[in-house]
Amino acid sequence: HPNIARLLDGGTTDDGMPFLAMEYVEGKRIDKYCTEHNLGIDEILSLFRKVCSAIEYAHRNLTVHRDIKPSNILVTDEGEPKLLDFGIAKILESDRTPNDDTATGARLLTPEYASPVQIIGEKISTASDVYSLGVMFFQMIAGDVPYKGSSIPAIMKKHLSDPPPSFDEMGVGIT
Repeated sequence: HPNIARLLDGGTTDDGMPFLAMEYVEGKRIDKYCTEHNLGIDEILSLFRKVCSAIEYAHRNLTVHRDIKPSNILVTDEGEPKLLDFGIAKILESDRTPNDDTATGARLLTPEYASPVQIIGEKISTASDVYSLGVMFFQMIAGDVPYKGSSIPAIMKKHLSDPPPSFDEMGVGIT
């Protein structure tokens, strides 16, 4: 997909550590790009649609990214977003026993963007990426994530129990 960084190699090191080698992408985090280029809602939507297309492509190919966040989407000087870092991605159909944990048994996630399903450790589906896309889109429009807290558990609790703030509450006027 033109908006996904190319996979160059993958495998396991001699000591058993998995690795992925992807193309180097020169660009800015998508949130910083939007701010620095003072993008309006139509331009943000255009950029976001390309990101959604990349995620949809991954989902059609049975891959859930599980770490959708601005630092994993860089925008090139030409204005093209590139999705990268499939390091904790999950293949939906495999011959392995379904398990959403990593090989070490730890759940890896970024609390500000994690879906409730990821937070409580339930079975991951494509809906988890869609939730994270929504959080990121909120940030692209409002300039900040909807859930913040003084600790990781506080942020995670807000995802589970609080409705997202309105754009008015965030001081964003959308017409």
